[in-house]
Amino acid sequence: MMNPLSGHAVVRSSAAARVMLARSGVLLFVLVLSGHPGQAAVHHRHGASRHPSLTPPSASRAALEAARAREIALRQQQQQEARRLANARQTDAQASALASQDRARATRLSAATVTAAGQLQDTEEKMQDITSRMSDLQEERRQVESELHADAQALAPVLPVAQRLSLYPVDTLLTQPLPADDTIRGLLVLRGLSTTIENRAETLRTHQAQLTQLNSTLAEQQHDLEALESRQTTQKDALARQADAARAAQLRSNAAAREAASRSADEARRNRELQAELAHIVATESAAMAQLQREAEQAERERRKREAAAAAARARSVSTPAASLPPVHSSGRQSSNAIVAGRLLSGWGERTEAGPASGNTYATAAGASVRSPCSGSVEFASPFRSYGQMLILNCGRGYRFVLGGLGSLNVATGQSLARGAAVGAMPASGSPTLLVQLRRGTKPVDPSTSL
Repeated sequence: MMNPLSGHAVVRSSAAARVMLARSGVLLFVLVLSGHPGQAAVHHRHGASRHPSLTPPSASRAALEAARAREIALRQQQQQEARRLANARQTDAQASALASQDRARATRLSAATVTAAGQLQDTEEKMQDITSRMSDLQEERRQVESELHADAQALAPVLPVAQRLSLYPVDTLLTQPLPADDTIRGLLVLRGLSTTIENRAETLRTHQAQLTQLNSTLAEQQHDLEALESRQTTQKDALARQADAARAAQLRSNAAAREAASRSADEARRNRELQAELAHIVATESAAMAQLQREAEQAERERRKREAAAAAARARSVSTPAASLPPVHSSGRQSSNAIVAGRLLSGWGERTEAGPASGNTYATAAGASVRSPCSGSVEFASPFRSYGQMLILNCGRGYRFVLGGLGSLNVATGQSLARGAAVGAMPASGSPTLLVQLRRGTKPVDPSTSL
């Protein structure tokens, strides 16, 4: 594994090489300062105390010592920073692993909503069917009630006579004496009227039975509808919990990724600043060493001149040769499912006031659930202009679904979805419509295209 400070290690190695070269050049000068025995003896013999020029300038020495002290401090800080960087990278790795787990959990939870969303959509479709049947039954009941009322109105005038005939038939016929022909004709009329009344009464009984049956059927349908509404509420709550859990997991993943990226950027910035300062200090130390080397070489030249002059003076005063100086040795170390339950209002390519339709538009029930039309990742999930909540889903291979007009969304940007997963719901009031548009690249295509 590459050291996280490998880039700086190169700078450090090259700087160390320059320092070693500089130090080898001023070794003699350092030995003079450290009091090497042989060299000190030479100084004693030749009166080094009488030559203050051999002492190096204190400013260069102080600058070198300050640079070395600062380098030591920076090396320690660099070690601390390396530990912090290692800890930060370990934390980032843990955060990345957690983010991956959250993304995977979000995907699993989103996929788990497929079944629940399908069940909820089946319930919604059944509710629509029952509502439609109840509407038809109620219309039929109104017609039967209207016919029943019309029959009752038609019988109203003759009911008193029919009632009197049923109670007092002889008195009713003999109220006023009439000729025999008129009496017979009246009896025939009464007979026909009786038949008509009987037929109308039978019709009334039939309509009344139909009305009773319709009321019973409507009561049963109403009971079924209430049961379905209760089931729908339960399914919606369960689906909302699943979808919210998936969305929360995705949001945690996004937050962890942003935090890890920010932390890594901060650590990398501090590391760059430390490397830059350390490189500056190494350059300062190298410059100080070079200055000391030049001063040491100058001091060495002056010393040799003085020694040569002293040796010549001694040669002139004595005949014995001067003892040779001991050698100086240097040593060092190197270092497929339906989108929504609804009715198609306009299909792709149909003529509209704005031109050919670029997608499908569905009329849905208020609060109807919406499902993912394909497997893919969420690129946009937010309100957009007058389209309400909008969802853009990348299905791969250049295809993207655009869903507009939703009332609420329970997915987040970056979330991976399975086909048929719950993505949101239509507005809870009014007459909502869902726009479904499929795009390939920048062009809309028929949403019925098989992906």
